Amino acid sequence: MNVAILGAGSIGSLIAAKISNHGDGNLLVHARGEHGSVIALNGIKIQGEEELSVSNDRMIVSLDEVGLYQGLDGKIDYLLITSKANDVERMINKSKDLLHADSKVLCLSNGLGHVEKCIEFFGPQRVFSASISHGAWRPEPGIIEWAGKGVISIGKFSDGPGLNEAEELIQLLSNCNLNPQWVEDGKSLIWSKVLINIAINPIAALIGCKNGNLLQTELFELCSSVMVEGANVARQEGVKLPTNEELISKLFQVIEATSNNYCSMLQDIKKGRDTEIKFLNLAIVQRGERYGLSTPKNHLLSELIKSINLSNV
Repeated sequence: MNVAILGAGSIGSLIAAKISNHGDGNLLVHARGEHGSVIALNGIKIQGEEELSVSNDRMIVSLDEVGLYQGLDGKIDYLLITSKANDVERMINKSKDLLHADSKVLCLSNGLGHVEKCIEFFGPQRVFSASISHGAWRPEPGIIEWAGKGVISIGKFSDGPGLNEAEELIQLLSNCNLNPQWVEDGKSLIWSKVLINIAINPIAALIGCKNGNLLQTELFELCSSVMVEGANVARQEGVKLPTNEELISKLFQVIEATSNNYCSMLQDIKKGRDTEIKFLNLAIVQRGERYGLSTPKNHLLSELIKSINLSNV
């Protein structure tokens, strides 16, 4: 099985390191910057939940600054896009020559619209819905802190491929101890992750706090109301979701489980990078407008995060 991971930041590098120890085919890892250069020279080191060092000869590394490796064109069986949301479309465009007729595509990036974009480019018969809840960050280039074990969820999106087409990849990820799970309703899968992200990320980023601080009563009420606005939009799109009470209970559990984490949006702001707000809260606002739904809290958070992005320019 040949696998390509495009946009290998923290999550992509974690998956790459684990697959490199269990896969029996070629593994293409496409990264950028100093992190990509260190991977190309020295491989990947995992610490935290597991200690693992993978040498660079266990994978084919290409650098964004140089160009995507072309030696596996037409030979990739599974394409995993793990970039930041803002880079997804660019990664899609780069990967067009990698696939063959039966290749399958998963996008693990945060936010709304990525599956639809993949379907538009690759065709519905190739695209799974997917999300990931493993926690990972980079203390320095080439080193990944596996901060918390989660799952990789793979699902059927509309008329896309089903469980039979995913079994080979699920077996590989299971062998890698990455906890894959199949979800029949891929649209609900994507929205469930998005609702958590819109409730946590912008608020924690604006305050500059760990996730656990959001359990304070007034802050948690704000997080919950942001989530409910998003859930109202999702239901207008025909997404099957639990009750608001169940969603809020799940939000509490996630915040509690990740209480010591600094969310990715806060890390982006600290490093002066663009955030993923337009694929999260701003996407909620825009989709709500289609149905005449007011989403004032998501709108306010979007504007505040956008103002920080502009001040970093």
